[in-house]
Amino acid sequence: MTTGQMSPFIRIALYMIAGWLYGSGYIGEEVRALITEDPAVAASIEAGVAALIAAVPLSWWRAAKRLGHPT
Repeated sequence: MTTGQMSPFIRIALYMIAGWLYGSGYIGEEVRALITEDPAVAASIEAGVAALIAAVPLSWWRAAKRLGHPT
């Protein structure tokens, strides 16, 4: 799954998390609107999530190498 294919799933999760935080009272209406409606903020969050997902195999490989497992 490439970043282009993953983007709608990240956007849906972003809406769900922002709605939950707004409903719980952790963030206000302005912050919720900024997160869900501003394309630049949403794209930045999507890029951060994609980078986090891409970092998992690298860190797994480095941990395996340090522990002496075959890489």
